Amino acid sequence: MKIRRLSQPDLPEVLRIQRECYSQDFLESADSFSAKLSAYPDFCYKAVQSESVVGYVVALPWVFGEILDLDRVEYSIPSDPDSLCIHDMAVSPNARKAGTAKQLLDAVLDTAKQRGYERLFLVAIQGASSYWKRNGFEVVDVDEPLKRDLSAYGEDATYMTRAVEEV
Repeated sequence: MKIRRLSQPDLPEVLRIQRECYSQDFLESADSFSAKLSAYPDFCYKAVQSESVVGYVVALPWVFGEILDLDRVEYSIPSDPDSLCIHDMAVSPNARKAGTAKQLLDAVLDTAKQRGYERLFLVAIQGASSYWKRNGFEVVDVDEPLKRDLSAYGEDATYMTRAVEEV
């Protein structure tokens, strides 16, 4: 397994993996992924096995207590990002037992540490909060405005955070 930077030519594979992993309610367009990559590609990676893309992670500098809107076609990094938001991480079912997700997460953590970020956050969907808890993330109590924003991510959407240095 090799972890490499995600780039625009990888988007067809990202869309394929997304369809394998998520319900129709959470699928984002190629334009949305392209916008995220264009906004800040430094924290976006792919996992490659036998020359095939089997997983990806898309993360952006952001402000803790906010979330990225789903499927937008324009993203601008806030002028004062204090954290790193893992917007999306997905692994093909046939690559899940190979430690692919852990390698993708480690790539983001390593880069975040190098860039001086102290915190990661994300929105766990489709029951993934148990996976994230096993990797050091904790559930965050959210206020009403953020709770309304989270509703776009489904009923079980959970806002979670962890320190970059945490083991």
